Amino acid sequence: MRFFFYGLLADRDVLELVLGRPVTDWPPPRAKLPGYRLARLRGETFPVLVPASGSHVPGIVVDDLSKADVDRILFFESVEYAPTPVTVILEEGDRPLGAQAFLPTARGSLDDTPWRLEDWQARHKPAALEEAALWMALYGHLGAAEADRLWDEAVARGRSIADMVAEITARRSRTRR
Repeated sequence: MRFFFYGLLADRDVLELVLGRPVTDWPPPRAKLPGYRLARLRGETFPVLVPASGSHVPGIVVDDLSKADVDRILFFESVEYAPTPVTVILEEGDRPLGAQAFLPTARGSLDDTPWRLEDWQARHKPAALEEAALWMALYGHLGAAEADRLWDEAVARGRSIADMVAEITARRSRTRR
């Protein structure tokens, strides 16, 4: 399966964390997705694709992924995004290529601030890596929807996400023995 990544997964460190392995072929081919722009949901640090005639979104194309890689990517993205077939234009050769891009599953209020990967890396990457590591620690223990529900409950109760993750992974590990 071929993906077009335009947000957090276009960052090598995030992609490696989500895949649970090093990414050897870097940088991947660059591409752009015509007919969209990047926006940020109010109160969030990650981007969403918004239809926008005459605009395009820069990103990368990643393929040659294993089934396990795709499963991990879907776990990471599937709560807020759905893989959707798109046609991107490769920078090299300016040719069209089919891929899957993650489009938002729900619309929220958009922030007027444009989203750029470089800005996110400078301002939000360290905290996002910590949060992504906690989220991916739940992979294999819970489905994405259940993990999201428990995550939201922990936040609402002021509970430490790290403690919640440690408790779940320890409990699930004991029951698998």
